[in-house]
Amino acid sequence: MRETRSGSRRPCLLFAVGLVATGCAGGAAADRESGSGPAEMAIFVYDRSTSIEDYQLELARQLTNQRIAELEHGDRISAFQVLQLTLAESPRRWSQQVPEREFADRALARDSITLARFLQDARDYLRPFSDPAERNNIDGTDLLSTLHDVGEEARAHPEQAATLYLFSDMLQSNRMIDMEGLRRMPPVGWVENALASGLLPDLRGLCVIVVGARMDTEAAQRVKGFWTEYFDATGATLLDENYTHRPVSWPPDPCPGIQE
Repeated sequence: MRETRSGSRRPCLLFAVGLVATGCAGGAAADRESGSGPAEMAIFVYDRSTSIEDYQLELARQLTNQRIAELEHGDRISAFQVLQLTLAESPRRWSQQVPEREFADRALARDSITLARFLQDARDYLRPFSDPAERNNIDGTDLLSTLHDVGEEARAHPEQAATLYLFSDMLQSNRMIDMEGLRRMPPVGWVENALASGLLPDLRGLCVIVVGARMDTEAAQRVKGFWTEYFDATGATLLDENYTHRPVSWPPDPCPGIQE
């Protein structure tokens, strides 16, 4: 089981109209402050297409801020805006490591100040990724290409346990595949053929949490079925309960069984 410095997964948040942070079960605060255990990487991916409602972007912003608040020295935060049509586009991305303590064997007051300033800067910098304004010029939603960038980011830091927070309705929509209204769904065997051809990203060890995807229609279930098969083929872990539309809370351990 992937553990944090406190012995349990750190994402332990509640949100509805507003977000309320709650304490995670197990482990002492002193353990988390000790810096023991591997660093983590939080990867945020934001779908800002016009199919995403403004309130969904607001929830994404609130949830992002809550997760940022739980980052520790040595962790990493990365953010991507979903590409529109192709991997050839220049990505909108940001990635930084939370500053390490000045001395690994003891905590200093200035370390806390440095951490607080970094986390505030990160919240400010990531705000535009969930901004509902100026979205009329977005021409598509290329989740498949974006996940190649995510895979590169995760592989660049293999020492960190990575969790992908994917804020999207999961409706891939470009010239090749258009899942909106099931207009151009991938044919049967698409994932298998793409894997055999080496066209899928390497997402091994990645824990995936989807926020914003519907599941209440037959069409939505078909879309979910594709992504379940896709993430399984890439080596990522997407549990059924982590594919959500408007979740009330984060699971304390979203991907049990993943080894460090």
